[in-house]
Amino acid sequence: MSLLTTATFMALACLCFAPAPAVGAAATLSAWRPLRGNHTMVSAQGKFELALFSPAGSSGDRFYLGIWYKKIPGQTIIWVGNRASPLSAVTSAEFRVSADDGNLELVGPAAASTSPVVVWSSNLSFALWPGSNNMAEIHDNDNLVLVDGRNSSNVLWQSFDHPTDTLVPEAWIGENKLTGEYQALTSWRNAQDPAPGIFSETLDPKGASEVFYMWNRSRVYWRTGVWTGQAFAKLPEATKNTIYNGTYVETPAYRRVINVLYDNATITRSVLDPTGQAQMYIWMPTSRSWQLLWTGPMLQCDVYAVCGAFGVCDEGGKLPCHCPPGFVPVTEGDWTLNDWSGGCCRSSPLRCAHNGSRTGGFVMLPDMKLPHDSLTVGVAQSKVECESACLKSCSCQAYAFSAGECIVWYGELRKLQQLYLELEYDSPGSNLYLRLSERGLQDLHSVDREKMGRKLWFVLGIILAGVVAVGASVLLGWRIVRTRRRLVSMANENVSSLAVYSYGDLHAATKDFSERLGRGSFGSVYRGVLNRHKGDNSIRVQVAVKKLESLGRQGDKQFRTEVSTLGCIQHVNLVRLLGFCSSDDDKMLVYAQRLPRRPPLP
Repeated sequence: MSLLTTATFMALACLCFAPAPAVGAAATLSAWRPLRGNHTMVSAQGKFELALFSPAGSSGDRFYLGIWYKKIPGQTIIWVGNRASPLSAVTSAEFRVSADDGNLELVGPAAASTSPVVVWSSNLSFALWPGSNNMAEIHDNDNLVLVDGRNSSNVLWQSFDHPTDTLVPEAWIGENKLTGEYQALTSWRNAQDPAPGIFSETLDPKGASEVFYMWNRSRVYWRTGVWTGQAFAKLPEATKNTIYNGTYVETPAYRRVINVLYDNATITRSVLDPTGQAQMYIWMPTSRSWQLLWTGPMLQCDVYAVCGAFGVCDEGGKLPCHCPPGFVPVTEGDWTLNDWSGGCCRSSPLRCAHNGSRTGGFVMLPDMKLPHDSLTVGVAQSKVECESACLKSCSCQAYAFSAGECIVWYGELRKLQQLYLELEYDSPGSNLYLRLSERGLQDLHSVDREKMGRKLWFVLGIILAGVVAVGASVLLGWRIVRTRRRLVSMANENVSSLAVYSYGDLHAATKDFSERLGRGSFGSVYRGVLNRHKGDNSIRVQVAVKKLESLGRQGDKQFRTEVSTLGCIQHVNLVRLLGFCSSDDDKMLVYAQRLPRRPPLP
């Protein structure tokens, strides 16, 4: 008996002794015990959960059968059944063992039908019998299994043979040598759509012991290297770590790549991202988050056609992909979900002339890594001759010219990459000339003029702001100097004994001019308290502050005259002038306030 069938038998045999499931959760599935609506199925130790879900961030009108970690927040999806056939509602959905043929099947309303239909099935081709007693359950290693009702050790179908985009420990990718079937990972289309994407991870179909990462199931863009007996030659981090061991196993019946944990309490998962990168994560209980262990390939731009046709991959940009000048995303909505595989198209299509050639011109993309697809190499005496050769062909898309070598492309360019000399992994790039229609060139020049106009107005705005700032600074400086000169002049006009106060001093002394003593034709008088210094001592003196108003054009002259006159008069029967304030439009006189004899202020 194999290890897998033994484990299945033991799990089923112990089913009766498992803890009671939560309300709405089932332990097993059968023809007479289906999973309906929002009910779930949970593994024996509560590690994994199976139910219907709607992808996070989606519109909520598409539902899929999935498995995820029950005890980890965030619903990290590991396996999806009906990837390409979502349900449109949950309430009438049912996951069950078919009473007709014993297959697992998901039944419910699909997008094209309001009545229940079978949207997914285990689709076993060998003969089963009506009224079958087949049963299904989830093991605590994430494996969903369908076992023979007559012999529970006979596994008829298991999700490990049909992975989606994620591998957990004990799961595998590989080949069944007996049936010729491959177990491969296929990326989600994007973060909100689990439909099969354009990238896949599989064993070398020619039999070598290495893993291929493929675009469109046809072109290898990265590989792990062959198994050396201890590690994959180009991916030593998969074995040389203290967390898990990535192992290649081959028998007469199968060949597989399996990750085995050193500590079963550790939680890891390997994911093929929608952008084509393989990523290994470990769950960190302390921070309650997934931590990335390694990524392959390390650079996003090493993934073939990650930006689609005519998309430019840019490791130095805010996003890995952008469209070249004169091009727009084919599907704008996909780009917002970081799904760039649809690529770019010209904003104005190319048109052929009557003689079979195309009109238009070219836009230069500097420092580019030239793609190897659809190219033809020829000899040309000059760049003009190379450009002319491209213009003569209706199907020519782009050209490059260097040292007498003319390279032209006649099909879609799927691996355009921007290079940077300052990045250590980049080498000097080439100028690539991408073809545009006449209308496309006109639109591009119009956009360039608009950008130049905006830059010009921006520069002019900065210059104008600078001029205004300098002018304001000069004016402020001039007013300060003028005020200082006026105060010095007033203080020298026989009033050297007068104090010069600032507006702030008197504003504080009068408590914001809160207590008015009286009002006359030229202003109001307010009570205040000032600190006056005599030697090393400081005393508080009650004062009357006269705030002058309505002085008119000759106000400054009249104010200076009054200060000069009063400052020179000293008489026992007159109120003595202590000082003054002349701050822009604020003119104030400070008098010693005459009080009846009483104890000095504290």
